[in-house]
Amino acid sequence: MEWTWTAAVERELAFGSARMEVLEYTASPLEKPLSGFHQSLSRPPRSRQLAVHVAGGEATLEPGALQYLRGDLEMQATNAGGGSGLGGFLRGAVTAAATGEGLYKTAYRGQGVIYTEPTRQHLLLGQLEDDTLIVDDGAFVACVGNLTVGRHVNHGFANAVGSGEGRVQPKLSGSGLFALQSPVPPEEFQVLELRGDTLKVDGNLVVAYTGGLQMSVERSSRGLLGSAKTGEGFVQVYRGSGHLWLAPTLPLHGVQV
Repeated sequence: MEWTWTAAVERELAFGSARMEVLEYTASPLEKPLSGFHQSLSRPPRSRQLAVHVAGGEATLEPGALQYLRGDLEMQATNAGGGSGLGGFLRGAVTAAATGEGLYKTAYRGQGVIYTEPTRQHLLLGQLEDDTLIVDDGAFVACVGNLTVGRHVNHGFANAVGSGEGRVQPKLSGSGLFALQSPVPPEEFQVLELRGDTLKVDGNLVVAYTGGLQMSVERSSRGLLGSAKTGEGFVQVYRGSGHLWLAPTLPLHGVQV
């Protein structure tokens, strides 16, 4: 059976002159069902596309995310967190090779609309106001406004197991909007606010957290917390004040945590 795809705005978020929209594509049969016959349909999964509206600011996309753009926008590859000069390039290249993360992000300046490649992942929208956000590996899609994209080196697990290599994650700094991708729908996320509190998580359920929180990896009793998921009885611990995005239903979507 052939299908036609129709798009509708699933959600949107604005911050100053910047705006993001999530377009959701739904499949419908190209041909009408035969009259008088029952015809069961198995529709293809829905897909989503991000539209980033830039008006005088700057947008940054993960490499390969762009499908097309409209307007007066200039593109420039940026070294995300490696610094300037040959030394910065080499440091960034070594980090990218060790983590599998792309060395360059793509920045867009001017006025116009940027459309990303459609994906079956869900797109989570949020905003920062003079803050930082540490993002899980592979979750970053785009940001717009006065936000810079760098690298955060998390030594939590490395320190716990006695390794010298830290985990490198994208870090957003400033004010503006961001979009993350996840197999979990936005409605299933819990946005938790910690105020000088402690949160312990058994499994990789946190997709992002703000810079006021300190993340570490600590040993725990398997009998108490069921830490067989981690293999060595480790849990992720978040301390301080800030916000984090937690996906408790991630295992229900067939993802190993």
